[in-house]
Amino acid sequence: MTTKLLIKWAGIAAVIGALQAPLFARDDGKVGKMEPADFRKTTEKAGEKIAALLTVDAPLSAVDRALIGELALVGLAQLQASELAATKARATEVKLIAEEEAKEQNAIAAKLKEVATRKSLTLPTELDDQGKELLEKLEAIGDGFDRLYLQEVGVRGHEELKKTMTKVQLQATDPTLKSLAAMILPLIEIHITVAQDEMATLG
Repeated sequence: MTTKLLIKWAGIAAVIGALQAPLFARDDGKVGKMEPADFRKTTEKAGEKIAALLTVDAPLSAVDRALIGELALVGLAQLQASELAATKARATEVKLIAEEEAKEQNAIAAKLKEVATRKSLTLPTELDDQGKELLEKLEAIGDGFDRLYLQEVGVRGHEELKKTMTKVQLQATDPTLKSLAAMILPLIEIHITVAQDEMATLG
């Protein structure tokens, strides 16, 4: 093979490598910039604290009832999108992010259900239009799934959840809801950072 041909093939290989690189997360075993065990531990600890929260018998205010409904809807979208990502994502790191997000949302949902049951409140069980649109987008996309999930659920979804949890912390009168918000807000920040860091590895 001549020198010109070798150079030509080397150039083609470099172009192919450049085109393929953004499709996959870097393979250093980390989730964003965290070790997988540390990332799992943050969710596990938060789940334990949420489960241990005591529900008081005082009636809910109208504001509290509205906030619980809002939390339930945001969480339901995050949960269903993450359950999908846990099976559909291509990168191992993105699958782990989705699995931990589903655990987070299941823990929150269980506590909200406990509060709602004791206060005779019915929580939404179906996605709203925004949640349905998100799930449809994720179900329809192919190669860009990982990036879309991290962008729409890992970052934007958590930013929406952060906004709602902040409202709960500032406006709710029920002590269980206020404590729940105080526990979840730091975890939300971690999940946003991890999702942003992981997106950066996709190129």
